[in-house]
Amino acid sequence: MQTRHARFRLFAAAGIVCFLTVFSTPPVSAQSVPTPAPSWQSGQSTWNGSGYETLPAPPVINELPDEWNENFGLSDAQLQQPVVDLPLTDPGGAVGAPPIEPIPEPSMPIGAAIADGATLDEPPLREEIVRWYQVPWRWMTKGWENHAEFGLDGSSGNAETLAIQTGLEMKRKTDLYTLALDIDYRQASAQSQTTEDNARLNLDYDRLLGDSNWTMFGKFGIEYDEFKSFDLRLNLNGGLGYYWIRNDNTNIVTRIGAGASKEIGSPDDSWTPEAVFGLEADHKLSARQKLKAKIDYFPTFEDFSDFRLVTDVAWESLIDSSENLSLRLSVTDRYDSTPQGALANDFYYSALLLYKF
Repeated sequence: MQTRHARFRLFAAAGIVCFLTVFSTPPVSAQSVPTPAPSWQSGQSTWNGSGYETLPAPPVINELPDEWNENFGLSDAQLQQPVVDLPLTDPGGAVGAPPIEPIPEPSMPIGAAIADGATLDEPPLREEIVRWYQVPWRWMTKGWENHAEFGLDGSSGNAETLAIQTGLEMKRKTDLYTLALDIDYRQASAQSQTTEDNARLNLDYDRLLGDSNWTMFGKFGIEYDEFKSFDLRLNLNGGLGYYWIRNDNTNIVTRIGAGASKEIGSPDDSWTPEAVFGLEADHKLSARQKLKAKIDYFPTFEDFSDFRLVTDVAWESLIDSSENLSLRLSVTDRYDSTPQGALANDFYYSALLLYKF
C-alpha cells in the first residue's frame, strides 16, 4: 500500500513538471518563424507581407587571388615595344634587275619607323607586269588620235558632180615613231546614174633613227576608181626622211626613197619601179584650228616625165570640244601624166564634219 502511494506521488510530480514546462514557454507566431536570408544564387525574391524584397547584387571582386598570377604566368614587368629587325626595302627587286641593298639603318621600334616615314617596298602587282600577249591590246587601244568624217563635196574634171564622202583617219605618234592610216571613199550619182565611185587607202610609217631627226619611212597605198583605166593601183615605197621640225604644235618632214607601183586591170599591169619625193607638214594655228598639207611625187626611173603627183591640203576648226566635233575644209588634186584616155587631172574639194575619238 505504501509502495503504491509512492509511485502515485512520483507520477504526479512528473506530470506537474511537464505542465509547468509547456505553459511557461511563450507561444510562437507565424511571423516569428525565422526565414532564411534571400540570396542571389536562389534566383527568387522574398515576400515580406507587403511586397517583394530586391535581391542583393552579386559581390564585386576587386582583386584577384594571388594564386592567379602563379597559375597564369602574369608578371609585374612593364610591356616593351616590339623591335623590327627586318630591312625596310625589298631586296629582291623586279625580275631581271640587280638586287637592291637594304637601307643601312639600325633596328628600331616599329612605331618609330612608321613615324619617320619608312615603308616596306612591295613587289609590283601581277596586272602591272606587261607580257607579250598584253602588248597588242595596249598598242591598239592606247595613244591613238582618230576621227571619222562625213560630208558633201564636189569635183571637176572627169566628173562634174556633187558627191558624198566618208572616211576614217587613225594616227599614233610616240617619241620613236609615227603610224598613220587614212581611208577615203567617194560616191556620186546624177539622174540615177553613178558618175563617181572611188576609194583610197594610205598607210604611212616613220621611225626615228636614234636621237637624230633622221627617220626611215614606209608607204603603202591602194587606189580604186571605177572610171579609170585600172581596177586597182598598188604602190609600195620606202626610204629616208628628215624632220626639220617635230613637236606637239608643228611638224615638217621631207622624204626621199624608191619603190614600185602596179595597176591591176590596166593594159600594162606589170610592176613599174619608181622613186618617191615627199613633203608633209602640219601646224596648230591655235587651240581650235589646225592646218595640214601633203605632197607626194612618184616619177618612174625610166622616164621622170612619167609621174604621178598627189596633193592634199586641209584646214580644221574645232566646233564643240565636249562632243569632239570639228569642221574640215579640204582640197585634193591627183595628177597622172599617163591617164590612158582619161583626163590627167582630178580635182576634189569638200566640207566634212569630223568626229574625233
